Order: sequence, then C-alpha cells, then structure tokens
Amino acid sequence: MKLGIVGTGAMGRTMAAHALEEGTFSQIHMIEPTEPGCWPEERMDLLIDFSHPDALEGMYDYCRRQGGGIPVVIATTGYGPQQETLVKLLEKICPVDRSSNYSRGIRIMTELCRLGAKTAGDDCDIRLTEVHHTKKKDAPSGTARSLCRILGLNPEDETAVQSLRMGTVYGEHTVYFAMEDEVVEVRHTALSKKIFAIGALEAGKNLLND
Repeated sequence: MKLGIVGTGAMGRTMAAHALEEGTFSQIHMIEPTEPGCWPEERMDLLIDFSHPDALEGMYDYCRRQGGGIPVVIATTGYGPQQETLVKLLEKICPVDRSSNYSRGIRIMTELCRLGAKTAGDDCDIRLTEVHHTKKKDAPSGTARSLCRILGLNPEDETAVQSLRMGTVYGEHTVYFAMEDEVVEVRHTALSKKIFAIGALEAGKNLLND
C-alpha cells in the first residue's frame, strides 16, 4: 500500500518515521506542496496532510485527477472561508477524516470539557489558554477553537482566550473553570510530535477499513 504524506516539515517527517515503524505501508511518498510538479502520477492509497492551508487546492486537484475515492486525513488548521468550501468539495469525492488535533489525550480533554461546560453554573468563569512554538502561525490554535465551541467561548475574545507563541513548545492547552473560592483546571500537554502522528495514522487506517 502507498501512503502520501503532504508536507515535508517537522510534522511530516515525524509522520513518515512513525508510518515506517508501524509497517502498514510498503511505500511512503513525501509530497512538498510548495514545489512545482510535486503531486505523483501514481495513485496513493491514503493521504495524510500535515502541511499548510494553501496545499488544499493541489490536494483536491490530485484526488480529482485520480478519480476520487482516496481516503484523506486532514490535520492542517487555519483554513479560511474559501478553503472550507474546498474541503466540502473534497468530501464529495473522497472519504475525509479531519481534526484539529489527533492526539488521544485531547479526545479525553474534550470530553472532560464537555462535562464541565454542562455542569458549570452561570457564576463560573471559563477561560482557555494555549501555548505553541514560535513557528505556529494561526492563533488561537485549531484545537483551542474546537474547545471554544464546546465551552461556548468566542475564540476572538482575548479576555477569555489567550495564545502564546514561544520556544519549541509542541502544544499545551489549559481550560479553567473558576468559581467562588475554587478553580478547576483541565490541561493537556504534548511532549512530542509523535502523538499526533499516531492518531492521524489510526484515523487513516479506519478510513481504509470502512
């Protein structure tokens, strides 16, 4: 089987190393969407995208030329309205799994936040902070935006949602439930990029098995 990894940056390389170790795919193709002629002539069995929003158009065109039906895992965030429309077009021709964060720990955090939002009273102040490395351009992060939807927060409200970009932090998200005389914190800290690769590959294999 052939795996196409879209994006050759740090996350793409981490994805390739994990896929090679995991052993499901006999061929792993690294696709750098900023390079002319980067899309292979041959058909991939699965695409995993850890690149940039601008890569979406090329990925859609490639899938369309291949006749569609290629499972696609989208782990890229920061899409604008036009790209969101393009995602919907891609979903019409390919099975797509899309997430702002593929770590298993974030799935746990999401459920805890869902419970917290459900049980918190009107007197509870809910706040969110997220920290990432200096090279991450979108802020708040895609994960933070997903948590905001669950918590009923406006991601553009800087009094409720704060973003820091510093050092080489892989990712840290903290949600605070602040009440009179007590505060509950729910925090997820990524200690390596591999956790995202593991989750993305699991999602891709699930698409292949559907």
